[in-house]
Parts: sequence; C-alpha cells; structure tokens
Amino acid sequence: MNAMIRQRNEALRGLQEQLPGSVPYDNVRPINVPARCDGMSLFECVCLLHPHVSANQWQEWFRAGHILSGEMPVAPEIPVRGGQQYRHLFPDATEPEVDAKIEILAEEPQFVVVSKPAPLPVHPCGRFNRNTLSSLLDTVYPSGELRLVHRLDANTSGVMVLARTRSAATDLRQQFELNQVKKQYLVCCVGHPTEDKFICEDRIAKETDAGGSRAVSSEGHDSRTRFRVIQRCPEGTTLLLAFPETGRTNQIRIHLWALEMPVLGDPTYLAGGQRVARQTLLLTDPPMCLHAQSLSFRDPGGDQPITFVSRDPDWVRGRFSIPQSGSDDGIAKDA
Repeated sequence: MNAMIRQRNEALRGLQEQLPGSVPYDNVRPINVPARCDGMSLFECVCLLHPHVSANQWQEWFRAGHILSGEMPVAPEIPVRGGQQYRHLFPDATEPEVDAKIEILAEEPQFVVVSKPAPLPVHPCGRFNRNTLSSLLDTVYPSGELRLVHRLDANTSGVMVLARTRSAATDLRQQFELNQVKKQYLVCCVGHPTEDKFICEDRIAKETDAGGSRAVSSEGHDSRTRFRVIQRCPEGTTLLLAFPETGRTNQIRIHLWALEMPVLGDPTYLAGGQRVARQTLLLTDPPMCLHAQSLSFRDPGGDQPITFVSRDPDWVRGRFSIPQSGSDDGIAKDA
C-alpha cells in the first residue's frame, strides 16, 4: 500500500509540469434543467440558474452557437422541460494555473485522505474544470471512484477525506452533516485579539451574494467557531487555531471578518467590512493564510475514531512557533 501511495504521489507531482487544463481544449459543461424551470424558455432557465452571469453574455453564447442539444446549437427561445440536459461549449478553453502538489496521506478500502494545496478548486466550477482536485485525482484513480464528502475553499490548503465506495460516502457525509467530524485549522488573521480564547456564533446567510460571498445575517444558519491564540506578531497579525463546530460555507473566514480580524491574504473578505467578488487566487498572489491542519472522523462502517494531520504550509514554516501537543484546544496528534 505504501508503494502504491508513493507511485500515485509521483504521478500527481508530474502534473504540475503540464497541468491538464492549461493546454487548450474544448470544454463542455452540462446544463441540467430542474423541475422549477419546466415550461420556461432555455434563455430564461439559464439566466435563473446562473444569476451571476449577465443576460447579454448568455445571448452572446447563443449567437455563437455554444449552447447545444447533443451536437447541435439551439435557439434561446425553445421551451424546456424538467430533467432535460443541454450542453455549454467553451471552445479552445485554457484554465488558470493552480498548485497541483496534491499529497495522498492515506489510502484505505473505504476512503482516501489527501493534503490539498492552494490555490486549487476542489471540483469543476467557473473557469476551472481539469485543473481541480477531483479531476487531478481522477488521473491516478479510476474515474468516478472517489466521491467528495466535504470541501475546502480553493484558496484553503490542508487535509481532506474522499470516499471510495457509495456506503462510505453516505456514512462520511452524514458525519459532516451532523457535525460529528472534528476539524482544526491554522489561520493567520489581521489584528490582535484581546482574549487568548474566544468564540464567534454569528449566523451566516443562507444565500450567496454576487460573486459567491456570504454575509452575517440574523436570519442565517446557526454557526459556531472556537479560536485560540498561538502567537501575536509585532507586524500586527496573529496566528490562531480555529475549531469550527458547524460546517457553513466560508465559516472561519466570515467569522474573523465579522470580528474585524480578516484572514491574511483573503481575496474576498477584506478589512473594514468590505467584500469583493473575487474567488480563486493566482499562483503569483500571496497565499490566503488558512490551513486545515487536522481532521478526525469515525472510520466508515465502524466505531473507531481516526485522526489525520497535514504538514504545515509554507506561510507557517519558519515564521511561527507551533506547539507540538496539547489538550482539546491544542494541536491534534496523528492517529
């Protein structure tokens, strides 16, 4: 098994030299018509499903013949039915460069644990298709074998688990949904907290705003994150441990932003309460200083708790003094 993991990691390292999505290719994305669009025109349907894309942009794609039924271009006014699928062609597509230095930490019959680099989207979205974690892992595992059970932001590095069987996927997803998985993050924020330990329980909006960001909302989801200070730095930043007890999108980033101590390098949640419609960083950008350090979950199909720890990212090494052990609020130990 160790030899197989080494072989897979060597193959993954080789992808950084020529990323699959950085060579021009015809990218075709599915357009799935939901039941709520039944009877609409295809144009009305895609505008409803993708509110972040302008109507003018969709009209341009229709005129260029890039919206297809099978291999044939279709008109924007045709009526659609729930359950139909159309195709969106992006000819000669090239994707932005990403960090493909994925490391497989463990491989079991039920699951695989990896250390995700950043910037790297987890699944195809927006400008990214082949240059994503799931697509890159497909190059070393049979396509479709690995199933996503949780996600990290494109700009967040660290440990992730993927299921290898349908039953393991169901089990692990349930553990995440019930907040039974223990997660520990390293995060560098802007500013110095007044307390060494603090908690944020601000509710997070259920819907995204333009650009995919979320805000704090009294009508939002219950959310809770515990924080502990590791080191306050003279340049005005602080290294923290973060323990999200719920699993909301962008939770740690939003909670620190709401506390007026945004994550250092965050391209979306900025100082002064500002939010901008920017998501995935470029390789040349400074890193977003948020790292999923450890993940503890129950072995699928069993009762044994197991913990996996990823290596510290470059922005931590040589800059901060990290404790090597601790209690419930300390650094997790490898299982």
